Amino acid sequence: MTKTLFVKRITHPDYGELYKFFELDEATRQETPVDPFDAGILLMAVEEGLPEILTITSKRGADASGYYTGEKFVVQKGSKFAASTTAKCPKNYVKLREKLILEGLLIPLHNQLFLMEDYQFDSPMIAMGTVIGGWVRGPHDWKKP
Repeated sequence: MTKTLFVKRITHPDYGELYKFFELDEATRQETPVDPFDAGILLMAVEEGLPEILTITSKRGADASGYYTGEKFVVQKGSKFAASTTAKCPKNYVKLREKLILEGLLIPLHNQLFLMEDYQFDSPMIAMGTVIGGWVRGPHDWKKP
């Protein structure tokens, strides 16, 4: 006694095109309407907790947003990095900025560097130093908007 789930498209005079969900009994060929969620045809999307978005700005032109993913920190696509680095900017931040430029992830745009894709950093401190192009003490400047 096998049962098959299927969908029929119908046109309702008031609501237009609708879909009805049925279960077909293979033995009797009888169609029985079913709730698509109860039958497992449609699964409810479980809303995951959205990450808390944090932002950082600097006088030198940085204007970025990002969020934590465990111990890592993701700077969001569309963030703007300071176009230059300070004299005290650690070499690892400078090299990371150069790598992002060479990979085409950071492009020059109106005296800033524009981030083309989300980028995951090993820590919020590295993210902040790379974004502002300078030396930082900690992730304390990532703030709620």
